[in-house]
Parts: sequence; C-alpha cells; structure tokens
Amino acid sequence: MPTIRGLRFRLAEALKNTAAHVYTVPGGEILNIGANNLGATAPRALVIYTIQAIPYYVAGDVMKCPIMNEHSMYWESAEMVRQLNAVGYVVDYYDIHSRAPIDWDRYQLAIDERNHLIDIPARRRADLTKIYYCTGNHWLFQDLAELGRIRAFQQRHGIYVAPERQVSPVYSDQVADYMTHFGTPFQLQLFDAHSKKHQLDISAVYEPAYRRKDLAVARRNFLWLGSGGLVLKGLDLAVEAFLQTPDLHLYIAGHAERETHFWSWLKPLLDQHPNLHYLGWTDVGAREFAEIAHQCVGTVYVSSTEGGPGSVAQLTHFGLIPVVTETAAVRAAETLGTVIRHQEPAEIVPALVQAVRELADLPDAELHARGMAVHEFGQRHHTRAAYARTFAGLLERIGDGR
Repeated sequence: MPTIRGLRFRLAEALKNTAAHVYTVPGGEILNIGANNLGATAPRALVIYTIQAIPYYVAGDVMKCPIMNEHSMYWESAEMVRQLNAVGYVVDYYDIHSRAPIDWDRYQLAIDERNHLIDIPARRRADLTKIYYCTGNHWLFQDLAELGRIRAFQQRHGIYVAPERQVSPVYSDQVADYMTHFGTPFQLQLFDAHSKKHQLDISAVYEPAYRRKDLAVARRNFLWLGSGGLVLKGLDLAVEAFLQTPDLHLYIAGHAERETHFWSWLKPLLDQHPNLHYLGWTDVGAREFAEIAHQCVGTVYVSSTEGGPGSVAQLTHFGLIPVVTETAAVRAAETLGTVIRHQEPAEIVPALVQAVRELADLPDAELHARGMAVHEFGQRHHTRAAYARTFAGLLERIGDGR
C-alpha cells in the first residue's frame, strides 16, 4: 500500500485506485490529482502547503482525516484542490517540508505558503500566475515579536521558554502576482505592496447554532483557546490579567503541558487561583467544550503576532466577544470586540484588565446584542462555505485577469 513518508498515518486502500500518483520522498508529494478526468493536456497547478488531509481527499473522503478538526487548514487545503480541479487544473501537491525539486515549466499556476516562488526561473515569471498564500504576519515581525515576548516573560518571571513559532525568511510576497490573507489590514503592513491582495475567510471546524446565554453566569467567564507558542500567543498575559480580577474566570483550552518551562510557571498558579480553569487539549466539536463556551461571554487572545487566528474565528460561533491585541489581526474584533493597540506586555496587562471588566459590566441587552452580532459575523465569514466562496473569488479574479 502506498504511503507518504513523514506523516502520522497510512493511506486508505482506496488510494490505489485514484488518479493521484504518490511518491515517498521526504515531506511528501501527491502528483497528477485530477489527471484521469481532465486529461494529459490540461493546465497544471502546483500547491505547496500542508499535505496531511490530501491523501484522504484523493481517496474519496477527506473527512476521514483523523486530525481534520484540529485546524482549519486541513479542510481548506483539500477545498483548494477540489476547486482547482473543478476549474480545469491538474494539481501537483507538495508538502511544505518537501525537498523534491520542482519543474516550474510544468505549471501555469503556483500557490505557495512558503518561500518557493523566488526560485521560479526569470523566463517563467511573466507567464506563470504566482500566488503567495499568506497565513500569518511578515516573517521578521513574527520572529521578533515572539523573541520579544520571551524576553519580557523571562524578565518578569525568571524563566526562559523556548521559541515555538520561529519561521524562516519568506520572500514570496516580493514576486507574487496575488497575495492572500486572513486577517485585518494590520497584517499587510510589512509585505511588498505590488501584488494584488485577496481576503480569504477562515473556516471553522464546527458551526453550532446560536444559543442565548444566561448572562448571570456568562458575564463572569472568559475563554482562551490556542495551540503551541503560548508566550507568543499571550497566554501568560491573559493569566496575569485574571490574577488581578479574581471575580472573573478564565478557562484555558490548550495543551500547555507540552511546553515544560511555561508549564512550570502556569501549574502552580492553576493550583492557587480558583478563577483559573485549565481544560487541556480540547475538541472544539465536543459537547463538553460547547457547554463551557456557551457559559462564557468573551474570548481573550492577546497574541503578539497572528494572521487572523482560527481559534478566535471558531469561537465567534459561540457568540464570544473578542478581546484581542491589534497584532492578532482579528477581523471581528475591529467592530464587535475590543482591540488593544499596545504591543508591550507592561501595557497590555492593565489594558486587558480594564477591557474584561468593562465587558463584564455591560448591561444584559448590550451583551446579548453583541454576542448575537459576533455569531452572525462567524456565520458570514468563518464557515467552510465562506472559505470556499472567497477562494472561488480568487480563482475568478485570476481567470478574469483582475
């Protein structure tokens, strides 16, 4: 049975009968997706992004991917391939960690989430449509932001944590014809201005119906949902703020034990402060998580750098009002939540204390109205249908030359 080296799972037996040819090179590539239906003379697209869900897509059921609901990018990557096939492109899909050489002469369209577009030969750059698929802030901003938060954490608490989200330089924005983005205009500041910018909507992995909150309970509860890079994402600052608001509760959903130095600081605080509640890694589609989310009024996410975090997008479906930093680039927060413009931890913590207290003290009618508006924003902009619509818009722009 064919496999892709480096992934955590084996391909389904059905993969043997698909149009894709699987190679076992480092990082993994799946070539010729859609070739059986489109023919050998069809135009060809290259996609360089996360590959984990693609074997399941070509096997016929992407939802069987065991990590499908851990991040929005897995479904989105498969939807990208589906739409490219639908408009006539045979797709070669390379994992971001692949080291296989790329024959650029094969392609009419290239979508790259990393730094490969600068390798396109000069003779091909004019007639190959190049898309930089941007999922974060500029690489230099991100790396400095994380290191700055790590230094500030050490200065406050005497603990060095390891950087978790450092990225290599990416220059694809300098040569791309189009650049996609998920976040607010803040995200675009350091990128090259020449490419055409295209807003994509982040999909959520779970879309619960709106449920009216019991504000006698919910107005005192807030939720933090995130993944690796806890200092970068500001969990330490959220905890420090809620240490100053013992009447307000913070529920923490994430696998903090993985970051052992950070956990050595956080665990004693969890034991000592009853308003801090640690949930660990959480399935956002689980009934237990939904019950907690529906009993919270807001989410706090004072990250030092994001491209529009999928975790906050997911929580819009629970009507959680976002309290975030400007550097997190959260679209819903600009009109429906609170945006902290400061970037220094010493300024963020008191601003966060003020923001959550003000939110908790709002009248019931205003809290209900804002929660409903956040949920409606999520229904418009943070669904799989919304992502599909905005990615289709990108392909239409390319086809029309806009």
